[in-house]
Amino acid sequence: MIPNQTIPKLVFLVGCLIVFAAPSKAQSNIRGLPSDAVILERRKLVPSVRANREIVLWMVKPSRNPNNYAPDDVYTCPDQSRGSYYSGPARVSLVDSGTNSIINTLKILEEGEDSFDLPYAIRRGYYYRVDSLKKGEAKPTIIWLRDYNGDGKALEFAFFDAVACMGLQTTLIGYSAKQDRVIQYPIELKVIEGKKRSSRTSLWADYLFNQKPRRPGYWKYEIDYRGRAGTLNKWEVTYNAAQERFEGTLTVIEGES
Repeated sequence: MIPNQTIPKLVFLVGCLIVFAAPSKAQSNIRGLPSDAVILERRKLVPSVRANREIVLWMVKPSRNPNNYAPDDVYTCPDQSRGSYYSGPARVSLVDSGTNSIINTLKILEEGEDSFDLPYAIRRGYYYRVDSLKKGEAKPTIIWLRDYNGDGKALEFAFFDAVACMGLQTTLIGYSAKQDRVIQYPIELKVIEGKKRSSRTSLWADYLFNQKPRRPGYWKYEIDYRGRAGTLNKWEVTYNAAQERFEGTLTVIEGES
């Protein structure tokens, strides 16, 4: 028989285990957030940019996928961008923190699929920022606001998806002061494949937001897939601040390396 004085301690310990065993649904005062939403991160904008504005990253009823690596195990390539991860519909909202109401929300779609993998624990040295110095996985900072587009304002953050050991899909999210909204930046490309010319607009680009620009707002780089029976892809991209989009040329070259 358990002594009466022990029961409160057991209740407390069981409560702690419940809290840390699985992600909890979002307990927040944000109006309009679904009851099955799980908030991953919140980041307030500095008042000098816009007062009472907060970027919120959340998912709808995500599954939790620990990877069970030992600290010295080598990551597979996809795990370099996901680690131990949540999987499910991902959303980014701009919230008026004065009224606790949502201004707008983005769905993070990749190839039309309303599901994305986002790390809740991952190692340092890959695509997402990790401040912890401990060995093994730690909580990342996904909404790491930086000046990605070269306009002098640290208001953007990127998502990464390493689908294989070659190929890194990237997309950029940021706060538009002009629109007072969060936006996902489009990339308009002219595609040159031999004599063929075409154009396309996408929200994702291979390696773009993991590349260091040649100068603010200008990127020029190559990705060589020819050793894998692919192509040499030459990218040249510029940020158009007036249109709040990226524009450039993708030249695809066939042949052996």
